Amino acid sequence: MKWRRIGDLGLWCGLGFLVIAESGTRGDPYWLMATCLALLAAAVLLRRSRPIVALALVVTPEILILAYAMNTAFGVPIALIPAISLLSYLAGRRETLLRHFVMLAGWALVALLALGLVLHREISVGEAVLSWLVILLLSLILVALPWLIGRYRAQQALLATAGWDRAERIEREHRMEIDRARLRERSRIAEDMHDSVGHELSLIALRAAALEVDADLPVRHRQAATDLREAAATATDRLGEIIGVLRDADAQAPVVPSHETVADLVDRAAASGLAVRLVEDGDQSDVSPMVDRAVHRVVQESLTNASKHAPGASVVVTINRSADIVVQVVDSGATQTVENVPSTGSGLAGLTERVRLVGGTLTAAQRSEGGFEVVARIPRSGGRQEPEQPVESATADERADVRRRARRGLITAVAAPLVLGSVIGVVAMGYYLVAGYSAILRPDQFDALRIGQSKEEVERVLPAMRMLDPPSERTTTPDGWDCRFYRPDGPFSINYAYRLCFADERLVAKDVVQTGSVPPTIEGTPR
Repeated sequence: MKWRRIGDLGLWCGLGFLVIAESGTRGDPYWLMATCLALLAAAVLLRRSRPIVALALVVTPEILILAYAMNTAFGVPIALIPAISLLSYLAGRRETLLRHFVMLAGWALVALLALGLVLHREISVGEAVLSWLVILLLSLILVALPWLIGRYRAQQALLATAGWDRAERIEREHRMEIDRARLRERSRIAEDMHDSVGHELSLIALRAAALEVDADLPVRHRQAATDLREAAATATDRLGEIIGVLRDADAQAPVVPSHETVADLVDRAAASGLAVRLVEDGDQSDVSPMVDRAVHRVVQESLTNASKHAPGASVVVTINRSADIVVQVVDSGATQTVENVPSTGSGLAGLTERVRLVGGTLTAAQRSEGGFEVVARIPRSGGRQEPEQPVESATADERADVRRRARRGLITAVAAPLVLGSVIGVVAMGYYLVAGYSAILRPDQFDALRIGQSKEEVERVLPAMRMLDPPSERTTTPDGWDCRFYRPDGPFSINYAYRLCFADERLVAKDVVQTGSVPPTIEGTPR
């Protein structure tokens, strides 16, 4: 808290020094300087809790000063401009609502134009509007742009915290789902092994029972057969207990034979309505049970995914049993409307774990020509487990998304005021050109005018508008005179202007006034 107050004091001193220096140079009244310093102090204190109020406290005096000084020789005080830009940035940084900022800026600009027209009635409406457009253009750079940059920085910070938290949560959930899928697959492997090993143990027990009742064997051999049968039975029971512990509590009991072949599986899928075809090549005689179950599992999961995510697709299952067993399941892509079926990818994760445990590899991806393809390559007799592949990180995707959003925010923060400023600049330039060409008094018309003519008679030949940026500072206008300025040619093409002055409804003066830095040479035109 102490250091915060010291920082507030330092900020107020820095901004206040600009006000004091400018006011001293300009000779402003002390009450004006004191008021600006007090408003700056209040704005500095409120910039954290009430940023839009703090911005309003410094915008209000600047609007009043601009309205008073606009189109006069008083000059434009700029000491409060750095404070306005800084507080605009802080207002955006504090996540000020857009509508509050737009309302403040809109009312300030409307008030500036209205006050300028009321306080300076001697200035033409066109000239006042042009000055207002210039101020509007500067406001985009000095006020809107800092606010947009502050808002971009606030959104970037928000994404950097909330975005990472969300990404980490998604990644944790994703990893947990993958781990559960792997555990489920290992449980299925254990069940498959239970069926296979249990079958072999049952055969051992059966053969031992036959030896147990063989009268040709000695008693000690029959006793050994009895012990062997009991050991096999005990091993079968122990194996069942272990598998029961590993079994997934939510898994349903299998409804198909444990030793179902791939051909039987494909026939069953075809009978259920799936357009599937099996192509087999090679000998299956020396394939280990674990590899055989892995092949069955790959085909089973692939057919399930095809029926779920590619309704109406035709599926081809190809099994090549050569040096390695290559299983390829390809679908042609959905031909019917695909419903929004949730998928976590855990099925493929479990399938990858099953193949990895028998020393194989599995790939699954979309095909360039359409459809989906699953390819598993497994050694015939199993093999050393492939190293576990790292799980794809969801944080990386989230981080990339945050970067994209941050880049879009930065582009918006910079491009929006530039585009809007360009539009306003084009409008202001267009208005200036239209007004300039509408204020041309041709030299022959100017020469034809005579001192003493009535105002009504002179106005018949005058153009529709007056000069927007007259060189009034180069002339002195007596009291009671109404002086107007006109161009002899289009804007930017000549360096002098015509001045006509009226008094008592009569033309009392006609002059040529220099507008550039080089004195004009005008032949045939009275000065």
